[in-house]
Amino acid sequence: MIKKYLLGLFLAFVSVFSICTSTEAAFEYKPVAFVLIDYSQNVTQEDFLSWREQVRQAYHVPYYEIIKSSEPTDTALKVIKESGLSTSKLDKQTLQKIAAQIPAKVVVILSVNRMEERLVHSWGFYWHDEGDVLQQVIVSADIYIYKEENDKMLKKKLRYFETEDIPISTPASDVIKYEIRKLVNTMEKREQI
Repeated sequence: MIKKYLLGLFLAFVSVFSICTSTEAAFEYKPVAFVLIDYSQNVTQEDFLSWREQVRQAYHVPYYEIIKSSEPTDTALKVIKESGLSTSKLDKQTLQKIAAQIPAKVVVILSVNRMEERLVHSWGFYWHDEGDVLQQVIVSADIYIYKEENDKMLKKKLRYFETEDIPISTPASDVIKYEIRKLVNTMEKREQI
């Protein structure tokens, strides 16, 4: 009796497992490469994960999967070096080559040239009193997205310079995060949030 019960339990487990694996196989694996090139030397691991999360939200499982190894970055740097282009002037052919060599269905490249936050004193212009301490945020970055499916490329040259009161100042990392979100939503024709 116990043998029949265990055999029935085993067969039920095998049938459930086979159903799960056949369902998973119905989706094509589409790898997504997120490449960060940091010239500023100010990017932290938290910044990287926050930016990659914006890409993951647009390209999510089961249709897409972020490549979490260093292979995309190594491949992208090699191809960019061979092309002779600077990261501020990448073209579609270079991104196609990067996507083919990784291989990836979507490539997102973020090149951070400058990312700074510093405190400055007001000179008394506009609504600030002379001597007020303000936050100055400077961001220079280039963002590229290439999607193989439609052979489409988008790029954004982000240049941001803002001096605001400390409580309402947007951190440099968030400025980049919001621009990545806007660009991937534009690529996927999603509503901007």
